[in-house]
Amino acid sequence: MLKIAYDFKQNPEKYFSKLEGKICNYSARPELSLLKKAYYFSFERHINQIRDSGEPFASHPYAVANILADLKLDINSVITALLHDTLEDGVASFSEIEQFFGKEILQLVEGVTKLSKIELPDKEVREANNFRKFILAICKDIRILIIKLADRLHNMRTLQFVQDKNRKDKIAKETLEVYAPLAGRVGFQIMREELEDLAFKELNPIAYQSIAKRILFLSNKNKNFVKNTTETIADVLKIKDLDITVSGRKKKIYSTWKKMQKKLVSLENLSDIFAFRIITPTKEDCYKALGKIHVKWSMVPERFKDFISTPKPNGYSSIHTTVIGKEGIKMELQIRSKEMNKIAEYGVASHWIYKNGKQNLSKDDINKGNKWFQDVLDIIKTAGGPRELIENSKIDMYADNVFCFTPKGDVIQLIRGSTALDFAYAIHTSMGNSCIGAKINGNLVPLNSEIANGDQIQIILSKGQTPQRTWLNFCITGKAKSQIRKFLRDHEMDEFEKLGKEILKKMLLDINKKATKKTLRFLVQFFNYSSYKSFYIALGRGEINSNLILKSMSPKTANIEIQKVDKNNKLPIIGFTKGLALNIAECCNPLPGESIVGIFNEGKGINVHSMDCNTLERFSDFPELWHELIWDRSKEHKYLLISKIKLTIQNSIGTLHKVTTCSLKINVNIIDVKIEKREEDFFELVLSVQVKDNKHLNDLIFALRLEEEIYKIERL
Repeated sequence: MLKIAYDFKQNPEKYFSKLEGKICNYSARPELSLLKKAYYFSFERHINQIRDSGEPFASHPYAVANILADLKLDINSVITALLHDTLEDGVASFSEIEQFFGKEILQLVEGVTKLSKIELPDKEVREANNFRKFILAICKDIRILIIKLADRLHNMRTLQFVQDKNRKDKIAKETLEVYAPLAGRVGFQIMREELEDLAFKELNPIAYQSIAKRILFLSNKNKNFVKNTTETIADVLKIKDLDITVSGRKKKIYSTWKKMQKKLVSLENLSDIFAFRIITPTKEDCYKALGKIHVKWSMVPERFKDFISTPKPNGYSSIHTTVIGKEGIKMELQIRSKEMNKIAEYGVASHWIYKNGKQNLSKDDINKGNKWFQDVLDIIKTAGGPRELIENSKIDMYADNVFCFTPKGDVIQLIRGSTALDFAYAIHTSMGNSCIGAKINGNLVPLNSEIANGDQIQIILSKGQTPQRTWLNFCITGKAKSQIRKFLRDHEMDEFEKLGKEILKKMLLDINKKATKKTLRFLVQFFNYSSYKSFYIALGRGEINSNLILKSMSPKTANIEIQKVDKNNKLPIIGFTKGLALNIAECCNPLPGESIVGIFNEGKGINVHSMDCNTLERFSDFPELWHELIWDRSKEHKYLLISKIKLTIQNSIGTLHKVTTCSLKINVNIIDVKIEKREEDFFELVLSVQVKDNKHLNDLIFALRLEEEIYKIERL
């Protein structure tokens, strides 16, 4: 490698000529001047950088460009490969790339740079699936993904030179879980197999070497098996006027290992290591060849698959069959047409390979490739098998989401239309509360800026900043809205306290009384508040009925006629999606008149919680589950809700009768009584009662407080 490195550095023109020759073989009039400019731009900008292998760094983008040239990609993709590390390494600027190479190449380089900055979350394997979806979501141009796959392939080919074992394992794991499946998703089967084998060799070297030795042993044992079998198949398939080719090869190590794991085959019993491929001119000829094969040899029924009539989601089409050949040796055969073979090996790139001397790739060619890629995602909906369907159809769910990432590369998923402010709250509530601006892809933007797929976002903070009510006008996620409202409520308490004092002062003046300490102490205890301040705040917020205060000064309770309950009435709540069931959360039992929020519970509908419910903390990281709800006050309702109150009462004859009498006066139905504590002089009871709203419940609490035998009342 070092000799090549020295040669590359000393003879750059020699290596450019090789790349130029490859491109000229499949492109009629490539922009060679632009290619040469990119080649030397990359060479000179990376001149002081050395890879772990000892090669000059410029040899890496050159190698990636060659991989793409072997795939016969368009000239702009090859140029992007030469430049793909310049932005990330800081050796070139956005303006330089656009000035020298144009806007399209800048967009491609920028797209590859974004992919290079993100890393697989250091969590379970299941995170890799979301990570792959993220990559698919931000790749607006399929060439970005192909360039990144080529970049990863060369990095894996030189992984042995990386000294840090942890870093090597992380790269290999990311390759096996993310990039190899992505290569398969877009149809690059050859690339996928190489990525898998290289990653498997690093992650499980013992298994890799064991399988490699076993395959070598079987190959030596059956030295002429492939040659003889290929000739035999060719003789069987001699069909008049049909140009059919037959080839054979040993199976790949990683795919062999996966099959061993799936079928629980031991290494000693591994014998099925050869695969043969039959290429026919047309689709119809595939079935003619299949008929000849099955007439000659007996097939293994469970090993037959027809991917021509039902192609795979990535466009792969072929017939797979396994037959019992000479001496009982199994032969796995793939039968496909020439066009199917191109797609099988090169995937989406097959749409611009073999252009037969056509000019550089046109916009229509690019769009055709991109459209095919979108079609792949659509086909996933009808993928074979329930598990594959569930796994792959999730991509379609991400159409209404955007994926962005933090400066450290962590992936954040938000609903489409989210702003930088929503992003800040998605990271952490304290970040959202103190943010003053943001940088999106390095550019300073206001908090109401909408984010797009692939954006890298940095939040700017200030210790003196606090949430503003105007933020509610442009943030859209449930978490952001609820946290802003919570902050505003908490910090509006002073205003409510002032308002409460004024209300009480005016009310008492109307009945010729003053807000003395004795009066205040009575009211605080009467309404079961812990302090003067909490009482004033409740009064200012309208949580205490002013009529109850006046009644408490000269208590007289009127009988209220009991209303019949229509159990078919729906909950008086608005703001939820029609068709979803609404359930009152038992942890807080919110009542009409109180601030509420809905939490979506899959399969059960929406659970309605009080805005102050402690349970909501569990859902702070799942803003997509939040629903804004309010009680419908447009008309009076007859729906009764269950609430619970805890009473500490005197242990004496008639006390429980007084509790039930109070409930009768206030027209409240007691549906359950539970004795939690029984002492010599007092009981603790929990009552489950049916009330219309928070006012109805407060009326009951007020009536109970008038009874001397009831020491304490609190709502649960």
